[in-house]
Amino acid sequence: MSDALPFSARQVANMLAVRAVRHATDFLQGRDGPTLLGMNADALHLELLLTDPAANGLLNPVRLLNVAMMSTARAAAEAQTGLIDAARLDRWMHVTASLVELVQDERARFARNQGVSA
Repeated sequence: MSDALPFSARQVANMLAVRAVRHATDFLQGRDGPTLLGMNADALHLELLLTDPAANGLLNPVRLLNVAMMSTARAAAEAQTGLIDAARLDRWMHVTASLVELVQDERARFARNQGVSA
């Protein structure tokens, strides 16, 4: 583990991954609406800009999920007003769900390689 990240960087990367998965899952399971998903994605976006680049192995998939969350929130809001069809929203929801799985897998790998709780 000579290439291990500092403890604080590992913890921050892990925390951001957990938060992204939680926000996306809460929306996909109907607990949160598109407005809250968008607000959470915007806040997470700012934090992802400030993190240690050495943690990109985990954070790049989190960034992808965050972009999908922003797009899904926008599509869901537009679907509520009838501006887009349900199929487009459905595709964004599938992308978000797939990226949730990717982040969870990458987080488990990151935990094994960096010694962070998964």
